[in-house]
This record gives sequence, C-alpha cells and structure tokens, in this order.
Amino acid sequence: MATLLEGILERHEGPEPRVVTEDVRRILADVTKQGEADGGESVQLIAEKAQVSTRTVYRVLKPTSETISLHLADKLCLAADRHLVECRLRWPDGTETPYSRIDL
Repeated sequence: MATLLEGILERHEGPEPRVVTEDVRRILADVTKQGEADGGESVQLIAEKAQVSTRTVYRVLKPTSETISLHLADKLCLAADRHLVECRLRWPDGTETPYSRIDL
C-alpha cells in the first residue's frame, strides 16, 4: 500500500523509518569545519554533492528535530563519503535499530 510521508508517495509496504539526526550531524561535523575559518566552504561542498541547500546542511548540523528522512540522511551521508551504516533508524513505533542490523 502506498503511503504519503513528508510529501513523498512511498511505493512499498508501510512507512520508511527515519534516521536519528544526531548520527548524521556527527558524520557531517567530521567533514565540515565548524568554527574554523573556511568561510562555509565545507558546508557548501556537502550541499552541492547532496544536491540540497546549505540551509538544509546547517539545519542538520544544528538539529531542531530528533529525526530526518531516510532519503535526506542517505544523500548527506553519501556526500560526506560515508554510509548510513553509521546511523540509527527510528521506526514509526519509536523503536531504534542500527542500520547495520537491517537485513537487505
């Protein structure tokens, strides 16, 4: 059954999990130079690679929500040359599972 989540029609059974924002923030913080004088170039580079705005990257670096969409987290992790395997997934029922424990 298709479901609507964050304005995206999903074409599989049930809703997708979300990704814990803090895990993605930690990955991005490793590759961006927050507080250093790079003039935001590292954030711009991640944004370009992920095909998102710099504002989106900054929102993840200073999170206001506990989770972000799987799609966004995947794009940001790949842009940082990392993988979702380093993140935890939060399911609709509130349980968390390390990505590495998901059977693909």
